[in-house]
Amino acid sequence: MSEHVKMIFKRALDHYAKVLEKLEEDKELDFSNDIFSLDIQNNINKIKKIADGLNSPEPDPQETLNHNRKLLCCSLQSYIDDLKKMKELIRFKLQSSECSLPIVEFTNVDEEIKLAERIQTTSCFEYGF
Repeated sequence: MSEHVKMIFKRALDHYAKVLEKLEEDKELDFSNDIFSLDIQNNINKIKKIADGLNSPEPDPQETLNHNRKLLCCSLQSYIDDLKKMKELIRFKLQSSECSLPIVEFTNVDEEIKLAERIQTTSCFEYGF
């Protein structure tokens, strides 16, 4: 597995873990029962363990991908969607200010999206995810 693939999947997993952490802290979701928090934390721990597995020589990162492909592919799709949403939100906020500001170039974000979509095609779509 190439370093780019590992990097993108790790970023996607980190993103997913942050989403779960924010969910756990959401005041609108008053977890009256601790088992919800426990399950969310268990999922965060699992995600972090998988991300660590992508960076370690043991087990083989390709094996980590094969065993967790559905989670990795769903995380990757969410990551791509959120990158696109954030880019559009920033553009909207800039354009809706009192004096319309020039559009920001998102060169790094666009490259990240392109790379993530290429990886998604070869690592997810070709495997039915």
